[in-house]
Amino acid sequence: MEAAASAEEGDTVQVGIIGFGRFGKLVARILKSEFEDVHVLVFARKSKKLGINQGIEFATLDEVCNSDVIIPCVPISSFEEVIKSICGRIKPGALLIDVCSVKVHPVEVMTKYIPANVEILATHPAFGPDSAKRGLKGLRIVLHKVRISPAKFTKVKQSCREIGLKVIEMSPKEHDKLMAYSLAYTHLIGRIGERMNIKNTPINTQGFAQLLKVQNYVVNDTFTLFRDMQNFNPYAGEMRQQFCQALDKIEEELVSG
Repeated sequence: MEAAASAEEGDTVQVGIIGFGRFGKLVARILKSEFEDVHVLVFARKSKKLGINQGIEFATLDEVCNSDVIIPCVPISSFEEVIKSICGRIKPGALLIDVCSVKVHPVEVMTKYIPANVEILATHPAFGPDSAKRGLKGLRIVLHKVRISPAKFTKVKQSCREIGLKVIEMSPKEHDKLMAYSLAYTHLIGRIGERMNIKNTPINTQGFAQLLKVQNYVVNDTFTLFRDMQNFNPYAGEMRQQFCQALDKIEEELVSG
């Protein structure tokens, strides 16, 4: 998505992706299908079992870190460990882009470990493999310029818009406050439905059908992602407390009413 940011017009940009789970595969597919001037390298611990995937080239971690743009696509709980392992391998002038669904934590980690001669961009593509199946047009991506030149940041925004994404600039703190409800809350509802074994019925209402749709999206993602977005978003705990308090209050009103 942010591929063309690190080279002159017409040059090939090498983008290194670390991790090849569901989202890593999506990022690689978008880069290969939307940008002609991009060469994608992927480092994945199980790369030998993955085989050749849509022209993606698997490489060593050092080779990936020698790219113009590096995008770690790893669980939030593994992010700090990965950044610590690559901070001395990234070449000067490269651009490091995170794609975590929380922002305060990865920004703190990147600014702590990544040397000053490497540029940093915080992003949250607010979509996943399921929502991107119908294309990227109208989907949102949040950007925060941690340490990046104005020209390169403008190029990033332009590239995102050219493939149909709606760009939203937002601070990490504001992002996490909003995502505690728009994302963490949504996934909480979906996981509760899963634990209650909520399923399709022959007499679904429209509202129930929409809830099932949300539940199906949520459970397609790993429980690690759910746990991480709850534990690493500093505002998600408050959201869950409000949820429990509201449920207790409703139950009290129903019983006493």
